[in-house]
Amino acid sequence: MPTEQCNFRCTYCYEDFRVGRMKPDTVEGIRALLSNRIEKLDQLYLSWFGGEPLAAADIMLDLSSHAARLAARHPKISYRAGITTNGYFLNQQLLDEMARVRILDFQITLDGPSEIHDQRRLRADGSGSFDMIWNNLLLLKASPHPFKILVRVHFDRDTVAWLDPLIQDVQRDLITDSRFEVYFKSLLRMGGPHDDHLNVFSESEANEKRETLLRKLYGDDIPEEEPAICYAAKPNALVIRADGTLAKCTVALNNPRNSVGVLNRDGTVEVDMGKYRPWLAGLESLDLDILACPLQQIRKLDHPRLLSPASIRLNS
Repeated sequence: MPTEQCNFRCTYCYEDFRVGRMKPDTVEGIRALLSNRIEKLDQLYLSWFGGEPLAAADIMLDLSSHAARLAARHPKISYRAGITTNGYFLNQQLLDEMARVRILDFQITLDGPSEIHDQRRLRADGSGSFDMIWNNLLLLKASPHPFKILVRVHFDRDTVAWLDPLIQDVQRDLITDSRFEVYFKSLLRMGGPHDDHLNVFSESEANEKRETLLRKLYGDDIPEEEPAICYAAKPNALVIRADGTLAKCTVALNNPRNSVGVLNRDGTVEVDMGKYRPWLAGLESLDLDILACPLQQIRKLDHPRLLSPASIRLNS
C-alpha cells in the first residue's frame, strides 16, 4: 500500500485515510526484503493497493523497477504484478511505464452507468468520476500491452435494475477484447461510516442477481470460475501497509487481529504467529467459505459463542 490516501470518497468505503504516503524507511525495507528473498523464490507476485496506489505512482514504479531488475537476474523466477485502482490517474505514459515493470493486471470498479456511478464513486471534491474512468478503460483497450483487466461492477437493491445501459456499453466496447473480464459484486457492509444506509442483498439473493447479470452480459457463454481463495487465507501473502506494519487483510485495517507484524528497514520481518495463524484456518480445514473470506472467522474470535468446537480447536 504505497499510500493509504485516496482521491475518491466512495459512499460505501470502509477506509479512514489516516495513514499517508509510505515512508522512506518502509520503501527501503521492501527493497531489502525483495533482495533478501529473491533467490529462494520460484514466483513473485506484487499487488498494489491503497487508498489509491496511483496517488503514489512514483513509489510503486520505483519498487516495481527494483523487483523487475531482480527477476531479470534470476530467469527461473516468474514475476508479475497487479494493481487495484480507481483508474482515474491512468494515462498513456503511465501505462507504458507500468508494462515495463510488469504491472500487467488491473482491477477497476464501476458502479453503473454515469448517473448512478457518479452518485457513489465520488472524487474527494464531490464531483463525479465515470467519464474519466471510462475513457481510461478505452485507453487500456487501445494499448498494445498484454494487460489483463478485470472490470468490477458493484450492485445493490437500489441499482441492480439500472445496470443495463452499462452492460450494453461493456458488451460493445470492452469484452470484445479478450483481455477484459467483468465481475459483478454485490455491495456489502464492510465497516464504513455509511453502512447503515446501504441497501444490500442477502448472500443467496446476491448470487441469484449476479447470475442474471452475467447472463445479460455473456449470454450462455459465461466464463468458468474457480472457487475463490482470498489472498489473506494464503500463508505466503502479506500486506505491507504504508506505515510499515504487516497485515493479512486490506479490509479489516483497524482490527487489532489484523496487525500481524512489522517490516524493518533491513528487510527483516517480525511476525506475531499468534495473530497470524488464525488467518490460515481455511487452509487447515479446507472450508471454502473461510478460504474465500478468512475475515469472517477472525471476527468470530471476538464473539466466541459464534465459533463451532472444530473452529475453536483450529484457532487455539
